[in-house]
Amino acid sequence: MIKKWKQLTLVASLVVLWNVYPIQAVQAEQLKVSENKLHEWNNGAKVDASVDNQGSIQINTSTQGLQKGYYSAYVYELQNRDWSGYGALTLSIRNESDRKLPLNIVLTRADKTSLTVSDDRNVIVVEKSTGHAELIRPVSGLIALEPGFVGQIRIPFSSLMVQDKASTAGQVNLGKVIGWGITTTIPENAKLSFRIGNIKPLSKKQAVVENGLTTLQMTGDERVVKPVAGESIVQYGVQSSSEETPDVKFQLTPPVQGASITPDGLLTLHTDVDAEQATIRALVNGKWNLTKTVMLDRSSAMNVQEKDGTPRSIPDPSEVTKVLSPADPLMKTSVGWFIRLLLTAAGIHGLVLYWMWRRQRNAQGGRKRRSRSDRQARRPFRM
Repeated sequence: MIKKWKQLTLVASLVVLWNVYPIQAVQAEQLKVSENKLHEWNNGAKVDASVDNQGSIQINTSTQGLQKGYYSAYVYELQNRDWSGYGALTLSIRNESDRKLPLNIVLTRADKTSLTVSDDRNVIVVEKSTGHAELIRPVSGLIALEPGFVGQIRIPFSSLMVQDKASTAGQVNLGKVIGWGITTTIPENAKLSFRIGNIKPLSKKQAVVENGLTTLQMTGDERVVKPVAGESIVQYGVQSSSEETPDVKFQLTPPVQGASITPDGLLTLHTDVDAEQATIRALVNGKWNLTKTVMLDRSSAMNVQEKDGTPRSIPDPSEVTKVLSPADPLMKTSVGWFIRLLLTAAGIHGLVLYWMWRRQRNAQGGRKRRSRSDRQARRPFRM
């Protein structure tokens, strides 16, 4: 009996350990950044970086007074860490600038190769005020955050590539990392001020969902012609390299007068659309947002002319001579049927008259033939 009790106790203990230890193993811990291990690099821009008591990094860059061009700044920490068990990195960011904040992350492995986010992969940006999780891709190697942005950016490691080697996107392994940092690029006579904190690497288990979102992208035309007559229709969708088919619902944000989109992505433009662009939002699996800005172009048919300068454009309805209105009596269905019946009756009447005329003519011809025969019969026989 004692042995059985000990066995039950051992099993219960193992169950408890099984449930507790995995949770502890995946808990994200904030990186402790030391100011004496923080370094700066630039190609002309002025850079000032400092670390506060909470481990947040304040970065200020300026290109005031520099010649026309683009200038980069790189703030990085040198610290040996083993990141082989991590699947993503999260950062809290506050953009204190009056302009967009263009940035990217750089991770340097022990083999001295640098990893950065690919232009063909998504990162996740969550604005604190809305809580919306936006899937955003870098443009020319930079992720743009709006002025005054306060929120979090999550960087799944499946979005990384070896720097300047786009074909390696999603195929890199981190292993031992000797440093990480933030890079920005701005034009001349500009200033940037932003704060980065709450820097946490996430375990691969915690980052499974995020790593499955990096290849999602919206398909469909980026430019649509406004219709002069009728409608312009374009189909939009969401595709991914994953085998799973996501649940997607489309909408226009904000709504556009003269334009509409169905939940399954069919965009329709009517002739009264006046906007120059429309933003399509795709809600993926009820949580993740993809956006696409579509330019609405004026039809080039309005500018086509004949050799003599006469426009070939489709005239406006107000320029066309009015022949009949739907309210006119002749446009009513009952009038149309009356006209059909009248024409049918006239046709039948004509056929009857023609038949009677043919019958009377045939009768007269028969009488004439009989009259000639009678006259010939009464004549005397001649040799």
